[in-house]
Amino acid sequence: MQHYFIDKPHQETDFFVFNDNVLGYELCFRSCDSIFSKNKIDDGTRALLEAIVQNETLSGTGLDIGCGLGVIGIALIKKFGVKMHMIDVNNTAVMLTKENLIKNNVQKSASAFYSDAFENVKDNYDFIVTNPPIKTGKKLLFELMQGAKEHLKQNAPLILVIRKDHGMESLKKYLQNLFNNCEIIDRNKGYYILKSIKQ
Repeated sequence: MQHYFIDKPHQETDFFVFNDNVLGYELCFRSCDSIFSKNKIDDGTRALLEAIVQNETLSGTGLDIGCGLGVIGIALIKKFGVKMHMIDVNNTAVMLTKENLIKNNVQKSASAFYSDAFENVKDNYDFIVTNPPIKTGKKLLFELMQGAKEHLKQNAPLILVIRKDHGMESLKKYLQNLFNNCEIIDRNKGYYILKSIKQ
């Protein structure tokens, strides 16, 4: 997965388009070979979105950390009418997210930009969502959680998905210590959706 963080040149044949139904919306995505879950919506993202719809009412402006193709942000804009900032450390992912915002007619409600962790993030948010890059290691993951807290408004939630066998228990413990709260709002086929609120 480390290759994901290294931008490489692409040929036109590396790119393709696929459609998928997300939260009842038929969405269209341009993708390429080097992007995570390149030709379908991954199970973790789907579990995260479904849990949010069942348990949360989002409003205002949110941040999607590690946006990939833009699936999470696009779906939340469609469902809740929110505004989204969407960041990724991979320039190709940012380019594709910008294209996919247009493809799904939500470009007026979102901005996508490159950011290595939070280096280019200037705002504070009403909510932050992420399917985090678990394979980068616990140190970076915990740093992302710390940065997320710093960029949340008061009483705003961080909502994320993680598999039990990818370190859910240790991440939940870390979030409990960091935020003084962390709850499991849903679990689905080994995926756990965690929520912490900045108090």
